[in-house]
Amino acid sequence: MTPKFDPAQMDRLLDPERRKWNDPDKILQYLNLGQCTVVADIGCGPGYFALEAARKMQPGGYVFAVDTAPDMVDACRTAVKEAGLTNVECLQAEADDEFPIQSELCDAALLANIYHEIDPTSNVLHELRRILKPGGIVLLVEWKREPAPIGPPLEERLDQQDVVEEFTMAGFILFGTCDVGPYHYGLKFYSRKSAEEPVNTMNDVVPG
Repeated sequence: MTPKFDPAQMDRLLDPERRKWNDPDKILQYLNLGQCTVVADIGCGPGYFALEAARKMQPGGYVFAVDTAPDMVDACRTAVKEAGLTNVECLQAEADDEFPIQSELCDAALLANIYHEIDPTSNVLHELRRILKPGGIVLLVEWKREPAPIGPPLEERLDQQDVVEEFTMAGFILFGTCDVGPYHYGLKFYSRKSAEEPVNTMNDVVPG
């Protein structure tokens, strides 16, 4: 299994330079947060995306920031408090595929930079479908499988086509690709409302 990001290095996740290649404003636009009531940031770390999402939500909108690492959850809670935000709840998950969130509660979910770290034998995609409302959106942001000056080793990165196939098998429909920066690819899916709903393939990708 791919090693998870070391919480002792979380300061790297909050480096202002990160916005040049992993900009929350650029990425979060694809979730249409102004129309969402509840959003889940899965693998939230110290809150890099969760806090920005909370600021962009419609009035009454709420963000669940979820991580398996206690240190990350604690750091996120501290950041939320310092920012004076009241619409973010930081939650610790016991496992990659056990989110402490009610079923069919979320309009959208974000998985940014963490899918390559998740145990491939887990049921994380089915857990995503559980917490999403029928037709709910997932935005996945992952490292391109090509050499880059930052990010995980090349052998730990995931092929975009393989990711699409995994999500499709789990009951998601590919809505399109998203421009999320120079080192990542973005994939926007929605959860199928029924078993009869048609499934897209990579040939159906539209601009995000």
